[in-house]
Amino acid sequence: MVAVVAHPDDAELLCYGTLRKYRKAGAVVTVVVVTHGANGVSVTDAGTGRQLAEDEREKEVTAAWQDTGIDVVFLHLTDGALTADLHLISRVEGELNRLGCTLLITHSPRAANDHQDHLAVAAASANAATRVTTCHTVLHGEPHAPRSGFHPTVLVDITDVLDDKVAALAAHHSQSGRWYLTEEFTRHRAAQAGWSLHPAAAAAGRAFEAFETSLLTLTAFASREDTRP
Repeated sequence: MVAVVAHPDDAELLCYGTLRKYRKAGAVVTVVVVTHGANGVSVTDAGTGRQLAEDEREKEVTAAWQDTGIDVVFLHLTDGALTADLHLISRVEGELNRLGCTLLITHSPRAANDHQDHLAVAAASANAATRVTTCHTVLHGEPHAPRSGFHPTVLVDITDVLDDKVAALAAHHSQSGRWYLTEEFTRHRAAQAGWSLHPAAAAAGRAFEAFETSLLTLTAFASREDTRP
């Protein structure tokens, strides 16, 4: 299972709980972060115009995933001007093949109001996945951009790791103060996904991450003799 995201903190926002659930179930999970994120202005130091070091946000990502058993790979590209060109597609395709990707999570390619880097990585990843024979499912995580036109069809229950997701997002100290990294937003969005698609579960207090899908392959089916629910 591989998550390909544009910036440090994107995987935590899109699919932290989902990746943790898969890892707990025994899957090999890797996060591929395309850019170093150094052009993301430090909220704390915005008034001084401090330039982030290229490894500063990568250290925050490492801290966010520490002790989870999930690997993190950095491609070290420059954030802010990514395009879904031959270079980016080839880099992503190489990682998906090297990692033997079966299930890919990336950004939504249809979120019109989303960050330009997110859209580029979404397009490049979806393109690359078509040539990765092991990849049977592609999920697109919910953007935090308002008015994005995101229409989820897949939910993953993350109730038991929601507190861990909040803590992982808090590891991004250079970005502290951004509304989409706050505990309030994280918990609200996890509840909202359920109310939209599975209100009975939401009413019972369950929390979710939501996804669109451009490829969903069912690879296992219960036999008629299987009496398990």
